[in-house]
Amino acid sequence: MTMARRLTVGVGALFALLAVGCQNPDKLQLQAQADEITKLQSENADLRSRLAQAIADRDAARNRAAALERENADLRARLASTAPLERIKGWEFSGQYAWTSLSTDFLFDSGKATLRSAARAKLEQVVSEIQANFPDRDIWVLGHTDTDPINKTKHLWADNLDLSCNRGMTVYRELTKLGITPKRMLAGGQGEYFSRAENSTKAGKQQNRRVEIIAVPPRAATGEPAVLEKTAEPALKGDALTPVPK
Repeated sequence: MTMARRLTVGVGALFALLAVGCQNPDKLQLQAQADEITKLQSENADLRSRLAQAIADRDAARNRAAALERENADLRARLASTAPLERIKGWEFSGQYAWTSLSTDFLFDSGKATLRSAARAKLEQVVSEIQANFPDRDIWVLGHTDTDPINKTKHLWADNLDLSCNRGMTVYRELTKLGITPKRMLAGGQGEYFSRAENSTKAGKQQNRRVEIIAVPPRAATGEPAVLEKTAEPALKGDALTPVPK
């Protein structure tokens, strides 16, 4: 390198140093602080993004856990609905359905729908059996009559169907008082149209005058209510109703 070139480089470096040295220290400090703020803002944005993702992952995990719990509950309900029913004295069975028939001659005075005081002890027993053996099942209460027309109390009822419905509702209300939640119950009547025996004899008519309390698989197990269908060949002798899923 020639002497002239060395002098040129040296002068340039000197001017550069002089230029840096002439800068305002306050400006340099402000620039450094601005750079630090920018860096912190970037880090903060990154932390916020990661926090939002963590919250989203947590919520997704909670939703999955809730869905699994619902599936588990549904499986438990289905298992309960398909578990073999143990035979209970006084109850009849067909598949996953069970019912007991209570004579209306015992429950009510002739042509009336007011429960006899002596009948309450029997209904207490029925409620105990339901709670012990069918705690997760829906309960239907259906009244039935014979074919004889209503005479003494015909001013109270339109016909036998009307009387049977009111008797079913009377028993329904008593079961709720004894601890069966209305949310799992249904009340109604079928009048003279689903007889157990022939109405041509006194004994047959007595069998037909009844209130049936039926334990059916819970609606959650099938997604819809079950139905009772009349069959040509009843599952049990003398029984005109065979409960089957819809």
